[in-house]
Amino acid sequence: MRGLPRWLAAALGTGVVAILATFSGTAASAATMVNLGSATPFAVLAGTSVTNTGPSTVSGDLGVDPGSSVTGFPPGIVEAPSTTYAADSVALGAQNDLTTAYTQAAGEGPPTSETADLTGLTLHPGVYQTTSDGALSLTGTLTLDAQGDTSAVFIFQTGSSLTTGTSSRVELTGGASACNVFWQVGSSAALDGPAFVGTVMALTSITVGSAVTVDGRVLARNGDVTLIDDTINASACTAAASSPTPTSTPTPGAAATVPVTGAGGTRSPLVGIGGLVTLGGLALFGAGVAIGTIRRRRFPSA
Repeated sequence: MRGLPRWLAAALGTGVVAILATFSGTAASAATMVNLGSATPFAVLAGTSVTNTGPSTVSGDLGVDPGSSVTGFPPGIVEAPSTTYAADSVALGAQNDLTTAYTQAAGEGPPTSETADLTGLTLHPGVYQTTSDGALSLTGTLTLDAQGDTSAVFIFQTGSSLTTGTSSRVELTGGASACNVFWQVGSSAALDGPAFVGTVMALTSITVGSAVTVDGRVLARNGDVTLIDDTINASACTAAASSPTPTSTPTPGAAATVPVTGAGGTRSPLVGIGGLVTLGGLALFGAGVAIGTIRRRRFPSA
């Protein structure tokens, strides 16, 4: 059988290219909000134990499961109305939801490859890891720029460790929120910089060095969390997640919206649906061009 005529191949190619261009773009879409579920109120969560030295302050719940050891409180404090949960149903539920959130964060992408040391970079919303999914480190300043989108999400993935130096710092600009920054760590994390931002989800353990401020959470699935005169502040994220969603009477004929609430606030999923509708329309347009070309070739007007 002879190949397709060149005009037919070109016409079909127009539709195919339109479809591929449309849908291949969705693979590089921005990161989605990580759903922490019942782990949301926790500033500190460990699998085996939580150990503290000095007057650390935890703004958010503190929990451990399946272990039950919590030492160093006092002199450390868990600020009211937050509390401590050790080897109980609340801590167990938080650990289960942390596992789900960890898996979600690890599956986001495709990621953008960056150098192992993130120092000096200014990054926009998205998913990031090293070329070989190796260890991540920070020795200086990392800037996260949300470009005016207060719901923008940043996810950092590593199948290995996360280490921050004593001069490291994460700065937020352009409306970026600490509640929307996530670090998925395949082994353990060691945070030594004076100012760190985001929710650290480590498979094993998390060690926070002396006098470190974390605007976010330190959540360890299987190991321990160690604090030394630190401040772990998840209060802003906890408040945003627990705020009641206002109710309103829908306007007749208006499209219904179902609010999606996460640590970074509430947004409408219709934004995503609208994007899909647009993508589908573009794909159909490309296919229409191909079909129209074929019809004109087969049935030319007199």
